[in-house]
Amino acid sequence: MKFLVAVILIIRRLITAAQSSGSFGSSGSGGVQNPSWLSWWPTALSRSWLLSSLSLEKAPLTRIGGLLWLAGGIALATAGLGTLGFIVPTDWWRALAIASAAISLYMLVVYLHPLTILGTGLSIAILVALLWAYWPPTSLIP
Repeated sequence: MKFLVAVILIIRRLITAAQSSGSFGSSGSGGVQNPSWLSWWPTALSRSWLLSSLSLEKAPLTRIGGLLWLAGGIALATAGLGTLGFIVPTDWWRALAIASAAISLYMLVVYLHPLTILGTGLSIAILVALLWAYWPPTSLIP
C-alpha cells in the first residue's frame, strides 16, 4: 500500500512539474500548444487564462506562478518519498501531501485548461482521502 500511495503522489508531481514549464518559458510564447481539436480554448497548456485575460502574462506574477507550481510539485515528490521513509521522515508525508494538493488545486484553477482535468481530479482525491476519509490509515503507512 505504501508503494501505491508513493507512486500516485510522485506521478501527480510529474504532472505538476509539466505545468510549471510555461511559466518559465520565453515571455512571448510558451506553453504547450493545444491540439487542433482543442483550438477553441483561449490559452495554451501551462499558460494562465486568468493572467491572459488581465493582460498580466508578461508580468513577474507569471514567474511567481511557476515557483508555486514547483513548490507544489516538490512537496508532492517529498510526500511520496516520505510514505516510503526515504529521505523525508514518514511523519511528514500527510502534511506535505495536503499542502501540495492544496497549492496544486489553487494553481489548476488559475491555469485552468481542459487537459488539466486529471491533475485537478488527483488533487481533489488526495484532499478528500487525507482530510475527509482519513485514508490510508496510519497503520498502513507507519
